[in-house]
Amino acid sequence: MITIRNLSQDNIETALALSVDDWQRKYVRSNAEMIALAYVQPQELFPVALYAEEELVGLAFIKKEAKAAIMTLEQIMIGQPFQSKSFGSESVREIAKWIETQFACTLLQASIQIGNQWGRETLENAGFMKRGTDLEKREIEMIYIMK
Repeated sequence: MITIRNLSQDNIETALALSVDDWQRKYVRSNAEMIALAYVQPQELFPVALYAEEELVGLAFIKKEAKAAIMTLEQIMIGQPFQSKSFGSESVREIAKWIETQFACTLLQASIQIGNQWGRETLENAGFMKRGTDLEKREIEMIYIMK
């Protein structure tokens, strides 16, 4: 079972050490870069640590959009040793639940680069639907309608 915790002094070193396979690096920014962005945009970008039991397995970054009812899943990454164990989809479902308790949000959106089939399947397995394709950005736009 995945639980969401704050990123803190207690877990930041472990979070920074998490990485994905080489072939996946073109689809995600490094954890250090994303944490830095969250640090300079504390009212807009929220980092969360994803735990399976007591082990940190990944990170997610959620952005609050200017439109109050919309949030964006900017990035989710599950560390390479923890992949292929359903942690990705379970984490996305838990993130959606967490957002519902923290924000007045009706729509969660995400974008996946064309070719990132694992990322797309992760979102679809968590209940996201395809909204459209942005060929200029080479991204597939996905949405999750909150209950």
